[in-house]
Amino acid sequence: MKGAQLRVLLISGTILLSVALYFAPSQINKQGKEVKEEKVGSRGEFQPDDLLKSARTSLDSNETKNLDFFEASLKKNGGKDTVLLDGIGRLWDRNGVPAASAIWFERKAEIVQSEQSYLDAAYRYFDSFRMANDTVVRSILVGKAISNYEKVLEINPANLNAKTDLGACYADGTNEPMKGILLLREVITADPNHEMAQYNLGMLSVKSGQLEKAIERFNKVLAINPKRNEIHFFLGQVLLQKGDTAAAVSSYETFIKNANYDVSDVIKLVEELKKKPS
Repeated sequence: MKGAQLRVLLISGTILLSVALYFAPSQINKQGKEVKEEKVGSRGEFQPDDLLKSARTSLDSNETKNLDFFEASLKKNGGKDTVLLDGIGRLWDRNGVPAASAIWFERKAEIVQSEQSYLDAAYRYFDSFRMANDTVVRSILVGKAISNYEKVLEINPANLNAKTDLGACYADGTNEPMKGILLLREVITADPNHEMAQYNLGMLSVKSGQLEKAIERFNKVLAINPKRNEIHFFLGQVLLQKGDTAAAVSSYETFIKNANYDVSDVIKLVEELKKKPS
């Protein structure tokens, strides 16, 4: 492989690592749909009705009829029927639009005001934040996620999953990244084997150039959950950045062996790395 080509693959992998904070399995739908971002907010203001109107265009005719039925029934019940609010939210879940789903679950949470109801809204806003590209939209959605996660923790400060997601929100979605890192550290102090807290701290270590710390975190994730095969790829990228080609190849090969999807680019990278003089 020519040096330039190798650098492109390495840079691509570095970019992948920089956004991998959001590679955690979605709690709703891995293949979410984005709505038109200009409908999410304007000048930093959240416009839920405009977002819902835009999202409606992604539905097929049967789901549009189902939505019309749910919304008409809800209106007849004064907009406060939590079963119907839940049903509309799950309709949007089914169609892979977490931003729309989050709105309905937040409306339900405003009535129920329970740990689970706020959590239902929070992680959907978190998923939609991860999907957004526009800076203003991301800021709006992460703000909504933070608000709901904080309500979860007001009710139950011991909810480490919520604290982990809240830390991730602050670390990568606000101008207070240290606040997020401190929250993640609180989680692993309470539970050193918290997989997602260790994972997020590993990704943040990569972003800050602390490669040894990233390796430590990633190895900890694998010790907690050996089935997290993508971690072997991330380790390969970090080791390659460190200049440890042999160890990087070993990690890549483990990743390739256990992958159940197309990894042809990684196979090519390994082949070229093996051709390089040691």
